[in-house]
Amino acid sequence: MNQNQNLPPGGDFRLFVQKISMQGFFALGLVELPGQEKPQPNLAMCQAVIQDLELLKEKTSGNLTEGEAMTLDKFLGDLNNHYQRVAQAQAE
Repeated sequence: MNQNQNLPPGGDFRLFVQKISMQGFFALGLVELPGQEKPQPNLAMCQAVIQDLELLKEKTSGNLTEGEAMTLDKFLGDLNNHYQRVAQAQAE
């Protein structure tokens, strides 16, 4: 059996955006890895991911399908909202 058959397809923009976004959710402590303690929020790391996605949006402007653009906007919005919520909770 070919091991590559179990891997998700590469070259899919939506999957690419999701992979990058997951780093931000992990940095905020919203994603846990099995067998590990829940990570403490790292706002600087999440902000870096948000900036990377904003750069990606800027550089791909006009070159994405409607669905791809919606996916990128959705993940950017979700990350920004969670970032604000976590940052506010840490400030309290």
